[in-house]
Amino acid sequence: MKNAIFQYMVLNPNVDERGDIEGLRRTDVYRKVADISRTSFLGYADHVGADYHYSDEQVYTKGHDHSNALLFECLRVIYDPMFDQYDKVLFADTDIAVNTEENIFDICTDGDVFGVLESDFVTHSGGGYNSWDFKRSVAQEYYDKYAIHGIPIIPTMPPNKPSKVTILNTGIVVWTREARLRAREVFMNWEDWFYNEDSTNFHVSTMNDQPYISGQLMQHDFDLVTIDQTWNDSPHYKDDDEFFEKAKMCHYTGGGWKIDMMRHAEENRFLF
Repeated sequence: MKNAIFQYMVLNPNVDERGDIEGLRRTDVYRKVADISRTSFLGYADHVGADYHYSDEQVYTKGHDHSNALLFECLRVIYDPMFDQYDKVLFADTDIAVNTEENIFDICTDGDVFGVLESDFVTHSGGGYNSWDFKRSVAQEYYDKYAIHGIPIIPTMPPNKPSKVTILNTGIVVWTREARLRAREVFMNWEDWFYNEDSTNFHVSTMNDQPYISGQLMQHDFDLVTIDQTWNDSPHYKDDDEFFEKAKMCHYTGGGWKIDMMRHAEENRFLF
């Protein structure tokens, strides 16, 4: 088996307009976090015998300056022929660090695409990231957005945590070669999803890569296999010790958590 890990960090020139993060320039925080993540996954790739690829250039989405359009650069794992040589490719966001020696490629078997569902995240207080299950208005936006493109609404059923819509968290996704090649043929153009004339009627989250990729996987009947939350976990536990006891890949979403990632790196809390 020949496997690879791919990450990218491309900063929109207007990112600092969103404001500082706890007194630090946003671009400085993002670059520091990306350096931590890159170092971590380089070590992990060596440990599991995978090739490692990193990009700081806008390739697949070149020419698109909308900050959220940059999210679709992750589709390079599908469309860039460089990845065709690999049996499996792990895409990982650059706000994630590795906290396990276990080989993720070994657990991703008998399926097409592997990852953690948004609705399977559970915090220590019992909450989750699946806002469409808690707010009818949010659910309706997803229903309407999918309907425009003829995408079926597929709910999540047990043994996973039930949810109105199956949405993959695309921070950690493992693709098989067969899935990538088929996605290349059948996925709708991401620009048609992102720039649809009715897009202004929807919350920006419905335009992002997560509902797009998830909808395409459902529409074209890919075998999406869910893996445990700990492979794409965030520091929502009661304390750091519990977080590092459980999390295998530590995902620092949002702004404030990225400061925690920098602190945890300084404390040498990650295995890689």
